[in-house]
Amino acid sequence: MRIFSILVLTISILFVSCAKQEITGRSDPNSIALFPIEVDGLWGYMDKGGRLVIKPRYDGALNFSDGRALVKIDSKWGYLNRWEIFVIKPEFDEAHEFSEGLAHVKLGTRYGYINKLGRIVINPRFEEASHFSEGLTRVKVDGRWGFINKRGDMVISAEFNNAYNFSDGLALVVIDGKGGYIDIDGNMVIDPIYEWAEGFSEGLASVKLNGEHLYIDEKGDVVIRLEVDKAGHFSEGLAVITKQGKRGYINRVGSIVIEPEFKEVGDFSEGLASVLIEERWGYINGMGVIVIDPKFRTAVKFSGGLAVVEIDNDDWGYIDRHGQFVWRSKVETR
Repeated sequence: MRIFSILVLTISILFVSCAKQEITGRSDPNSIALFPIEVDGLWGYMDKGGRLVIKPRYDGALNFSDGRALVKIDSKWGYLNRWEIFVIKPEFDEAHEFSEGLAHVKLGTRYGYINKLGRIVINPRFEEASHFSEGLTRVKVDGRWGFINKRGDMVISAEFNNAYNFSDGLALVVIDGKGGYIDIDGNMVIDPIYEWAEGFSEGLASVKLNGEHLYIDEKGDVVIRLEVDKAGHFSEGLAVITKQGKRGYINRVGSIVIEPEFKEVGDFSEGLASVLIEERWGYINGMGVIVIDPKFRTAVKFSGGLAVVEIDNDDWGYIDRHGQFVWRSKVETR
């Protein structure tokens, strides 16, 4: 289970709790997608059909982004291109995927940014850092969060207890334990009054005010009121809600379209969502119909036409939208 857990952890790290980002086998939209695989403890890449493209020879491998893939050799991370040429040699103890042409890396005890040639373009001076989104990224300086541009200029001063990357033109920030939203100029456009909040997605944000779950628009106006235990962000027009310990989905007007009957669920992606039924995961479509039977120990959302699933310990692989394996670790290692 260790190898699968590492892969899922990698996926999960890219989905930040309040300002969402996620990836599963993602690649550049204008190129053929490649997916990381593991054989006998070494990592390589396959294509969408399960054909080996880059032979497993690395200690670790993450997804391609901006034409680069992170791979690990002897505890150091570097970046490959699709032709398995090291465009940035393995020299980083910690490195992250490219986003909008830059990637954050850790040098010593501080984070900075490199370009796609591996040149440091923003000097490492941040306690924590994130990927770029909508031209800006959040960074931590002296225990506070602010935002820099791609030149490394602090364009929104580090004054927040916490901050999340921009989405739909707004960023969630936390001041004295309350969430509010700023625009790209740093103006507080929605006051920090919410005891819980998520980043904007598809034009709406899930917030909690005085114990009530709401969805607000980009002006801060309430557009949906719900009597639920929890409400999540929208993905493909649907959002997860929790009611009496069970999870289902609402649409953008707040109507329940898939009844809360599942113990756990995932976001919709490429028309499907993972659901937990009697301790096994399967997939439903937007009508709530089970289209892939619940037979997996763990299941991650679809991306690039495939989804990562686990059957049992160290038995994991990629399935297609019909639930058929295109690659499976146990088969590959026999």
